[in-house]
Amino acid sequence: MLACVTVLVEGSVLDMAYATTLPQHEKVKIKKEELPEATRNTLSGDAFKGWTVEKSYKLTSGGFEVDLKKGDTVQTLKFDKDGKLK
Repeated sequence: MLACVTVLVEGSVLDMAYATTLPQHEKVKIKKEELPEATRNTLSGDAFKGWTVEKSYKLTSGGFEVDLKKGDTVQTLKFDKDGKLK
């Protein structure tokens, strides 16, 4: 069963289906090559040997998010605007 929920918040209607997808609007998918050099250097170091970049995003906050995969394991890393691991 699928339900749509509408909430009245301070006189305006908020569609909950839209609200749950809003975070996707806070990041834009980019190519791995578009990541800052500091991020690329971190990801190519020994700590992430064997991991592959599945997806990378630029965040509206100015930072970056990278989804990595190694075998069946997936992890997400966040970097600041200068490309340093948070």
